[in-house]
Amino acid sequence: MNVRKIATFAFVCAIVALVMGLSGCEKVAKIVPDAETPPMTTDGTIPIGVAVALTGDNAEPYGIPMKRGLELAGEEINALGLGSLMFVPVDAQSTVEGGVAAVQQLVDQGVPAIVGIGISTHLEQAFPIAQENGVVAFSPISSAAGLSALGDYIFRAGLAVDILTPVGLKTTQEGLGYTKVATIYDAADTYSTSSNKEITKGLEAGGIEILTEETFQTDDTDFSAQLTNIMDMSPDAVFVAALSTEMTQIIIQAREIGISVPLIVPDLTAAEIQGAAAAAEGVITFSGWSVGSDAPGNQTFVQNYQAKYGHEPGPWAAQAYATGYILANAIANAQSADSAAIRDALAQTKDFPTILGNFSFDPNGEAMYDRVRERVVHIVKDGKLQPFEAVAPEMTTDTGIPIGMVVSLTGDDAEPYGLPMKRGFELAQEEINMLSPVNITFVPADDQSSEAGAIAAVQQLVDQGLPAIVGIAISDYLEDAFPIAQENGVVAFSSVSTAAGLSSIGDYVFRAGLAVDIMNPSGVMTTHEKLGYTKVALIYDASDTYSTSSNDETKKALEASGVEILAEETIQRGETDFSEQLTNIMNLDPQPDALFVAALSADMVQIVIQAGELGIPDTIQLIVPDLTATELRQVGDAAEGAIAFTGWTGLSNIPRSQAFVQSYQAKYGIEPEPWAAMSYATLYILANAIMNAQSTDSAAIRDALAPTMNFPTVLGNFSFDPNGEAVYDATVLIVKDGQLQLFE
Repeated sequence: MNVRKIATFAFVCAIVALVMGLSGCEKVAKIVPDAETPPMTTDGTIPIGVAVALTGDNAEPYGIPMKRGLELAGEEINALGLGSLMFVPVDAQSTVEGGVAAVQQLVDQGVPAIVGIGISTHLEQAFPIAQENGVVAFSPISSAAGLSALGDYIFRAGLAVDILTPVGLKTTQEGLGYTKVATIYDAADTYSTSSNKEITKGLEAGGIEILTEETFQTDDTDFSAQLTNIMDMSPDAVFVAALSTEMTQIIIQAREIGISVPLIVPDLTAAEIQGAAAAAEGVITFSGWSVGSDAPGNQTFVQNYQAKYGHEPGPWAAQAYATGYILANAIANAQSADSAAIRDALAQTKDFPTILGNFSFDPNGEAMYDRVRERVVHIVKDGKLQPFEAVAPEMTTDTGIPIGMVVSLTGDDAEPYGLPMKRGFELAQEEINMLSPVNITFVPADDQSSEAGAIAAVQQLVDQGLPAIVGIAISDYLEDAFPIAQENGVVAFSSVSTAAGLSSIGDYVFRAGLAVDIMNPSGVMTTHEKLGYTKVALIYDASDTYSTSSNDETKKALEASGVEILAEETIQRGETDFSEQLTNIMNLDPQPDALFVAALSADMVQIVIQAGELGIPDTIQLIVPDLTATELRQVGDAAEGAIAFTGWTGLSNIPRSQAFVQSYQAKYGIEPEPWAAMSYATLYILANAIMNAQSTDSAAIRDALAPTMNFPTVLGNFSFDPNGEAVYDATVLIVKDGQLQLFE
């Protein structure tokens, strides 16, 4: 399409320009558009659909502020020469049917992207239309948990309730000291039910008694029965989850019947404060944006909005304004107005400066802002939202939540396993601490590439009273070390160990690596179907838990597929000469079609090299589970054509995986290894559990980890089975031209 080719720095420059004037940046050059790509419109502009409520109950509280925020952003983007966007508005009419019709109309017009749809109930029905037609759908404000998981074309700029609510709960509970509460929510509305669910989950995790959960239906006007029931129970605070109209009436009626305890109302804005008037005084709310935020460009945005529209902006205008810039940045990075290209560029948005703060998407297209904790909770004072002052210390201490990290920093296992794990953990730590309410610090311990070292490291960390330990790559070490954590009630989470069944050591033990009884059968099935081998040989390390377990699972899968096993040769860890075993295999009559190798890195490398040196023919396919780029660099041409099974690859198109690869390369100067990716994912999974637990108690973290289901990570949507074993899709790779590539 006819797109100006603009570097990302120009958008950063735009934020500066809004604060300092255009003299703060170099003049932005207009690059000649790609002549091979026809323009979207005759004048070179890119049409962006806008589906917002311009009429009906949702217009003034949501739709019109969104439209204003987008328009202001569009004017600035186009005026600064940072893009050429043309908004195509369609009225969503404040109904599900209107939202569906608006999105369908814009899809039919062929727009590459649609922004809007503020109400989560409407989004659930309307955005799948865009997804099915391959059109980017970007909501500035919808915040019910998990809706971006509807598809890879769907993104949101509002903080989802499962991200925002835990921060607000921690702050208000510590500030107000409530011990028993009531909730009231709209059971017919997706946002309200999702918000209430996160509120109750967080309250229960914090040991707060919920006296009652009262419900109503959208468009109800009389809430006296529910509020009277709440008042009779004498709660310390009342949580309200509702859309604007009902929210306003509940606040008014609660004060009328005499409820004087704090009302805590997520997503309260100036519109509801004006509607509730004096009844809103003292109401507390959670929000991802405030008019007083010191995020770069925010005060200029507030001034420009006020000058243009005659009043201060609310969060819905601010989030829509930021959405416009985020979308324009993606179009520029995509160098295209093709929907798929925009989707891919949006997914990789990381640390992009907006008035919400530095903005990133999580793997599912959900918004993540930095410094959220500084501006989440506000209270109505003198008719205005002001920072909630009665704030006790945050969920973490100044030094953060201490997590033990046991990896091999010295010895034979350091470079193939321990150091990549450490790098993956540290990269995730930096991102999590910047973007979420969980602040993690590591207490590292070197297992010295030995069982004794691993046992000592875990014991040392347990003795320090840490709530959780991550690490331990080698299954042999894990078997002896993790029972110490189990016996002491400390969460022990291995990012890469994969011998079958080790999480059954106990309910505090979890693993992120795909166990061999999950990965090997999948790899055998794929390779057997495509290669058609009928007879094979096996070689494995009989002294190593992972290798024997991997060999057992491979053998079972082969036998189940009717493949004949001609020989099983064994080695011992630390041996260096495997010529006898390999010669035995080479001399088999009939010869095997494939040779499966199960060994740790150092022995794996030598087996592959010596197999080539002995002249094992090309007709014998080498299949080496867990072969990575590290081993490829050492074996050289001897690995050409070898096949590997893995839980992660840098070739993955999983959302956020490529952003992880880029961040890792930028930080460490090398491509990430699977062990780094698994460790990176491990810390995100653990941080999510800590946030859901609203606690640093080991048992609470364990209980929050165990039900992890379809959590988006760079490994894919991640779940635990009942034993704490990882569940996600495995991948088969083949070495071509010295590189691991997808096995087609």
